[in-house]
Amino acid sequence: MTKIIDSLGQTDYRDRNFVGTVAFRNEELTLPDGSKMALGIDDGHWVLVYQPAAGKNFQVFEYDRRSGKIIVDKKAGDREEVKEFKRLVGYFFSHADVDDLVTLLPPQVTEK
Repeated sequence: MTKIIDSLGQTDYRDRNFVGTVAFRNEELTLPDGSKMALGIDDGHWVLVYQPAAGKNFQVFEYDRRSGKIIVDKKAGDREEVKEFKRLVGYFFSHADVDDLVTLLPPQVTEK
């Protein structure tokens, strides 16, 4: 199966102009370690919702690429949380099968 990292091609998902959300298409799907993640990117602001296993509490990471600051569960984080966030995003990109995901893009505004 194709992993996200293999499908990115020329897309620079780190580009602050990229806007979208990637999530599992249904509740039964997980990553190989049993975790679930959804990643939203909006103008350099990244939001990762992470559940380590079924029935466990979710963690919400909010990362601002420009400032390098992170908020985890509504509390300011430090370098260790930034490293954990990047590790989780890397794991998601490397292990999530494209066929198991949906990509949600904002509506495109057309000029009249």
